[in-house]
Amino acid sequence: MIIMGIDPGTAKTGYGVIEVSTSASMKLLDYGRIVTSKDNLMSERLLKIYNSSVELVKKHSPDILVIERLFFNTNVKTALTVGQARGIHILVAGKFKLPVFEYTALEAKMVLTGYGRSEKEAVREKVAEYLGEDILKKKGIDASDALAMAICHQIKVS
Repeated sequence: MIIMGIDPGTAKTGYGVIEVSTSASMKLLDYGRIVTSKDNLMSERLLKIYNSSVELVKKHSPDILVIERLFFNTNVKTALTVGQARGIHILVAGKFKLPVFEYTALEAKMVLTGYGRSEKEAVREKVAEYLGEDILKKKGIDASDALAMAICHQIKVS
């Protein structure tokens, strides 16, 4: 099974793709970021996110999409823009008939590290440990967070 994880954002969207075999071992297939410029109109940024997401789904043919569920209690403006990016990814999942699973960052941190308030670096280290790869610093914390979403789902369902 191929799982695509998404850490949504309008400036930087992290993505991570893993393959899970029947033995529950996880293999890293791809990870990175979709980056948009703050100088572009929001409509242009969302279109770039949409087109990039479509290309990733076509390239990897995931079986499911796992996306971070929003949990904001202070910054409404940030919640709204991240919500727009989330909507784009859910739309792409609908276009390709992919089931969508959602977890909060707190849930993913708890599953990966055992502590829901872990620092992002601790999560990155656990992601690298699960995937047997120590290359995650090359593509940003957003990609690591996206992979954490995918790994969280696999652990919860296995």
